[in-house]
Amino acid sequence: MLKALRTSATLLLGLLAAGPAWAGGPYAVAGTASSTVGPLTRTETLVTNGPGPLDRFKAVRLARTGPAPFHGSLLLLPPLGPSFPFYEQRDANGALGSSISEFFALRGYDVWSYGLRMDGIPSGTCEAGVVDCSPMEGWNFDLMVEDITFLRGLIEAARPGGGVVVGGTSLGAMLTIAVANAHPADYDGAVVWEGSLLSDDSAVQTLNQGYCAAIEAQIAGGFTIDGVGTSVFREIARQAGIAPQGLTTIPLFPPFLTNHQLFVTLLSTPQPGPVSGPLPGYIQLAGDPVADQLTFADDARVIANVGFFVNYVPNIMVRDVSCALGGVDTHHTTNLGAFTAPVLAIGGGRGFGPAIDDVLTRFGSTDVTLLIEPDFGHVDHFFTLEHRTFVERPILKFLRRAL
Repeated sequence: MLKALRTSATLLLGLLAAGPAWAGGPYAVAGTASSTVGPLTRTETLVTNGPGPLDRFKAVRLARTGPAPFHGSLLLLPPLGPSFPFYEQRDANGALGSSISEFFALRGYDVWSYGLRMDGIPSGTCEAGVVDCSPMEGWNFDLMVEDITFLRGLIEAARPGGGVVVGGTSLGAMLTIAVANAHPADYDGAVVWEGSLLSDDSAVQTLNQGYCAAIEAQIAGGFTIDGVGTSVFREIARQAGIAPQGLTTIPLFPPFLTNHQLFVTLLSTPQPGPVSGPLPGYIQLAGDPVADQLTFADDARVIANVGFFVNYVPNIMVRDVSCALGGVDTHHTTNLGAFTAPVLAIGGGRGFGPAIDDVLTRFGSTDVTLLIEPDFGHVDHFFTLEHRTFVERPILKFLRRAL
């Protein structure tokens, strides 16, 4: 089975480089750039699959420099907001090894990260026509699965025969499910952290069926990208950081709220919407708006991360999530029974936790672990100062077993 896996990945690399891709062109490596980070080498690879400036994505590899023990590769798929910099965020003290990527790279794993295509597109360029943003109309899950499959081939070329575990949080967890469904033999394990592409709960299905229909109507009406949502939240976080006790000046919200109160309220109370409220009772972070404080997360860590957020979100990408959770579109989960490698799932009881449990029943693996923190919101695992307890150490234990 191991030999078949490696052969498959190598063939995929050759076929995708030569043949047409979902976006209408062959995949190719356009360039690489490397730098040294202590005992690690960080390499950025630009992958293109068409002539346009947006027909590309970035991959990042972090690995021990020179001869060193190698235990396998970890392919991290990004959340929607900050893309791959999420996994590179260090603790406030800036210590080497305090980011997720560095933590695993220092322990002998090659860490690869997939960068969302909208990462790095400056705010306002789409609206002003500076860049032709029409390709975003096709940036759905199918295209991202194709991107990740090409990246899987690059990993194989770098470490022939090495084991690979795929995983990610939020959107990254959903993409993990989608690639495990599409190419179940190409990975030695999967980490599904706070994300799902299905639910057996009728309330979740009904909620997302409404979202699905609304987004499809927006797309049909020509509204193909959102350039407002992440920009507004980035401004909310910025003001909470520089003037926490000042009254908010953002006209969308009550003017009697301080910047920090608005920040805590939006994060810790249910907010309707396909991205902000995919499950009933879903919150981003546990907190107390009256006390004006987050329960587990560190303010500074959250604010720093929001600074990495992308400026645009393709509506078709959000459509795929809502329609999957609504049971309208199931093609990214119908083959999960063929995935028999170990699976680790990490969830928050006030985030995706219940829906994660549902998707785990579709995997064909007999080695499935679910770790739930009942009081955590969607991203509390990462933003607590104790993130190693809830993220890095459980994943490290899993990697040692899967690889």
